[in-house]
Amino acid sequence: MQECNRSQKIAICTVGLPARGKTYISRKLNRYFNWLGYKSRVFINGNYRREICGTECNSLFFDPNNEEAQKARSDCAKMALQDLIQFLKNGGDIGILDGTNITKERRHQIESDLKSSFNGIQTLWIESICNDSKVIQNNIRLTKINNPDYCNMDSEQATIDFLNRIKMYEQIYKTITDDEDLSYIKTMNVGADIIVHQVYGFLLSKVVSFIMNLHTYPRPIYLSRHGESQYNVDDRVGGDSDLSELGEMYADKLADFFNQEFPTKEIKNEIIFLTSTMRRAIHTSDVVAQKLEIQPLQLKTLDEINVGICDGMTYTEIAQKFPNDFQERKINKLGYRYPRGESYLDLISRIEPVIFEIERSRQPVMIIAHQAILRCLYAYFHQNEIPEVPTLDIPLHCVIKLTPAAYFCDEKRVMINPQTGEISIKEEYVQEFIRSKSKQKSFIDL
Repeated sequence: MQECNRSQKIAICTVGLPARGKTYISRKLNRYFNWLGYKSRVFINGNYRREICGTECNSLFFDPNNEEAQKARSDCAKMALQDLIQFLKNGGDIGILDGTNITKERRHQIESDLKSSFNGIQTLWIESICNDSKVIQNNIRLTKINNPDYCNMDSEQATIDFLNRIKMYEQIYKTITDDEDLSYIKTMNVGADIIVHQVYGFLLSKVVSFIMNLHTYPRPIYLSRHGESQYNVDDRVGGDSDLSELGEMYADKLADFFNQEFPTKEIKNEIIFLTSTMRRAIHTSDVVAQKLEIQPLQLKTLDEINVGICDGMTYTEIAQKFPNDFQERKINKLGYRYPRGESYLDLISRIEPVIFEIERSRQPVMIIAHQAILRCLYAYFHQNEIPEVPTLDIPLHCVIKLTPAAYFCDEKRVMINPQTGEISIKEEYVQEFIRSKSKQKSFIDL
């Protein structure tokens, strides 16, 4: 986990018209913070409005001259803010208020309520501005017309109504100005330009870098462990062994698979290919690279977890020589740090720059690395709870294809038989998990 002043609370509030990516940014930040080990939660004003006022509020409900509706929406926004404050008081680290907050008066009231509730709270405002009509239309198509507000309306009607809703907000929208004395980030047209004003502190500075790398361009991300190594055969941890005979077969079949995935030279040349500096990963990557005629980038950041003085030992030997360590790791696999080695929490900190690189990329990404490393990367994209990371299923001789979307991540698992090259595909590996997460009691819990 990253080090910072955990006693200081942080509130992040969004600003902007509908369909400008505020919820996308909020959820991305929330996932990032939780992956780093902070207790973070998003409070979406719209979900409170749906819970209290229902889901069939057409554009007239958002008319600033509709006093009754204006009061109802204001009350819902206050509820969201109060829940955020209570979350922070009950041990949360970071609360994210996802709403339009388009008037100076509203922002002033939020800032005042936060400062009166906490001594020294850090607040950051993120305003998302977009005047690209194609981007706005795409946002509406991908996220808005499928939300509960339009479940009983066809897509054409839903789009017209939502565009009318935006016009209602435009009547009173005031962008953040320096005289409000706020700490803020403005991002324009999906990161084409960014303005940073009075942003200080360790974590908020990281937020700036994170947001600078965000975009909404779809691209696949391929994760694969190296082929079976000799240490895998011997059931030993760590080390820098080379591939076994079966591992070499997998490297050949993996190269064939990627050659089919990227059939043209132009597509191959776009690939961002990352691997570690360990022999088993380099050997696997070199076979793939030769077939595709591309060059992998070797990063020590992607090396397997450092097992310290246990390097080269079997788990049976560890249990015999270091029984206390063996038991401690069994109880707390996430936080356990090998003597003179690393823990899973250390790995998350170590591979953070790789997450930034993946988020920045607009081309296909291929990563051939190791089980613990891929567990950490996989957990980020699927928003797994941190304690789940050390037990995530990342098998040998399997390609995990992830395709990030606005609010979720599609996954396809491709099992490759190293001996025959036979491929079996599981398209909906995480659908059960997604469905279980979506069974909530109310919109507020979403």
